[in-house]
Amino acid sequence: MSQIGYMMFALGVSGYGNEAGLGFTASMVHLFTPALFKAFLFLGAGAVIHYIHSNEMKDMGGLRKSMPITHITFLIACLAIAGIPPFAGFFSKEEILTAAHHANPMVYYIALLTAGITAFYMFRLYYNIFWSKEMKSTHHDDHHHGEGTWSMKIPLLILSVGAITAGFIPFGSFVSSDGHPLHIPFELSAAILPVIIAVSGIALATLFYKTENDRPDKLSASIQGIYKTAYHKFYIDEIYLFVTKKIIFNLIAQPSAWVDKNIVDGSMNGLAALVVWKSNMIKSIQSGKVQDYALYFFIAAFGLTALAIYLVN
Repeated sequence: MSQIGYMMFALGVSGYGNEAGLGFTASMVHLFTPALFKAFLFLGAGAVIHYIHSNEMKDMGGLRKSMPITHITFLIACLAIAGIPPFAGFFSKEEILTAAHHANPMVYYIALLTAGITAFYMFRLYYNIFWSKEMKSTHHDDHHHGEGTWSMKIPLLILSVGAITAGFIPFGSFVSSDGHPLHIPFELSAAILPVIIAVSGIALATLFYKTENDRPDKLSASIQGIYKTAYHKFYIDEIYLFVTKKIIFNLIAQPSAWVDKNIVDGSMNGLAALVVWKSNMIKSIQSGKVQDYALYFFIAAFGLTALAIYLVN
């Protein structure tokens, strides 16, 4: 989602035409490059789950030796999404940050911060899966199938090549805000700070998660309130359930359901009951018996004759 956020704010800081439209081009480039490395991040996650029969990160660790291809491709994806040169994510992020710096310095510095956070949490993931501790769980040995079939590993290798090379494609020649080719120069001075921020995030993740230690626990204990809030995803789920269950369901959905059941359905059910009642009253007339119909015919004929005589007299 953070990468989608990058695309959106790149569009937000973009103008139209020439260099002013750099944000638009950068957002489209960043739509393309994460499609490569995020695709094989998902595939790599699937390969790991397939290998250990669990999608819980606590069951992982030390998989770099037993899953060498998945390990190296996952590392390439993490470097790419962190914005480390020369991987594809570096170039697309660099263009977005340049556009943000030209349009709004405050947004630029916020984007720098999120770039560091992205690098940190991606390498937290990487270390917890492939380093951190030696693989202790042996439940995958019951049905051991190795790292996976080549039908799983070949897509990882192909996508990793794309993640390494896609940044060198001159996207500005193909995609721009006004349809005219846009030359996107590489500015080394503008790239230094984002790379430093990304490397700092990686270094911090390495310090905390490459080997088993108590640093994460100590840090979380020292900022218990912030940690607990972040651990519970800022209570978004709880807020959502409160709004839906307590407010929408109780104050809107339940009254609406009562109206639907008792008034709308009730009126329809009442109309149906009336029709059934009237039908029961008259259905004996349509008995299907010829002698009953003959009797009704003679009664009606007698009645009409008597009425005609009465009217004539």
